[in-house]
Amino acid sequence: MGTSNHVLEMPIGYRFVPTDEELVTCYLTNKVLYRPLPAKIIQEIDADDLYSRHPKCLVKETAYGCGEGERKWYFLIYQDEYFLGKISEKLMVGNEVGFWSYIGEEEPIFNSDGDVSAFKIYLNYFSKTTSNAKKTNWRMEKYRLPTRSCVRKNRQVEEWIVGRIICGRQYNEVL
Repeated sequence: MGTSNHVLEMPIGYRFVPTDEELVTCYLTNKVLYRPLPAKIIQEIDADDLYSRHPKCLVKETAYGCGEGERKWYFLIYQDEYFLGKISEKLMVGNEVGFWSYIGEEEPIFNSDGDVSAFKIYLNYFSKTTSNAKKTNWRMEKYRLPTRSCVRKNRQVEEWIVGRIICGRQYNEVL
């Protein structure tokens, strides 16, 4: 799978700042169910490719930055273990240059009818190995559909989740 090579473009002056519900209903649900997406603004990437690189290298090489001074990047992630709700303690990044660590528990995302439409979980990125880890200013939010909404009689669904990678400000960065 790897990363797809389609060009991601937005008209000048537009910013992509979707709500959680918009990410889930307009992008993730449509992708999983083979429906067209409203725009080709979210980069598709294989989970192995995503976790093989430091987030700074990943967003520089593959993603279109979206909103807030290009500090947020969105990915449709293929075959991530989180699709089925699996949560590993840590996700190592290529050659142990760092790792993603989950924070807290999954949070439900409710649609306008008050039903659970998805789940969201947060991760922080740490540089180095687990024994001498250093927290960085990189975070990720991952969204998945409830397992029941992915089960269709005699119909295949694709194993996709949505990830929002965020580069927070450095402490020494001038505001």
